[in-house]
Amino acid sequence: MLRITEIAPDPFFTLPHRTSGPSGAPLRNHLPFHLAYASGLPRHVKSIVLTSDLQGREDGGRNPLLGVPVAEALMALSEKGVIPVPDAIFVCGDLYDYPDCRKRGGTGPVDDVFKAFSAITTEVVGVLGNHDQMESIGATPGNTFLLDGDVVTVLKDLRVGGVSGIVGNPHRNQRRTADDFVVALESVTDQAPDILLLHQGPTNPERADRRGDPDVALSLITGFQGLTVFGHTRWDWPWLIPLGDGQALNVDGRVVVVLPEDVCE
Repeated sequence: MLRITEIAPDPFFTLPHRTSGPSGAPLRNHLPFHLAYASGLPRHVKSIVLTSDLQGREDGGRNPLLGVPVAEALMALSEKGVIPVPDAIFVCGDLYDYPDCRKRGGTGPVDDVFKAFSAITTEVVGVLGNHDQMESIGATPGNTFLLDGDVVTVLKDLRVGGVSGIVGNPHRNQRRTADDFVVALESVTDQAPDILLLHQGPTNPERADRRGDPDVALSLITGFQGLTVFGHTRWDWPWLIPLGDGQALNVDGRVVVVLPEDVCE
């Protein structure tokens, strides 16, 4: 069983970038990269990466979506020996921001982010957020899996399931009714994956300020023993909580590099 056993609260690296601000003007921000440790990873795996809500643009002249320089930073950090080369990257959606970062909540194509991640790792698994679109799903790299009610096996024996989008008006981008969302969720958790990727995650039953969906929380508490990874709403530390017999990890606006727990012994 995959379990996160430790997370370093302080980042080991930060990536400057621009993001849309609340008043129609871009903000400059720093994306934190954190180390975590887990038991239950396949024996041959040296690291996996978990991330979500990379809404922003590179702080420079090229102006790609933030996920592109994130991929470049991960590769540079691995070349310097700071982290191992990621064996897989797991992405929980909301990767788009306007080219001029003029307004929060933009919706658009995020193909370039998945292409960038696919170039630096063996396998990429993701779900789409409510601000994400794909221009050409058929052209997704062969090592990339976009999930919405599906379960795939990666890294030889790690089972990963996912549900894209959020609860909302089904006529809007990447939204479905509350009942339909739970049906899709439970069609995945019934297959008992090791990792569940969601964009919209659960509430924290013990902290009202940690927003999420209460029906998702109830479903996971009563029916899932694995690791749920999600974004959509930002949680303050600690981002990892027990949830029923499983765990839930909020990676909104952060990059978490997970190593085998024996590395830190």
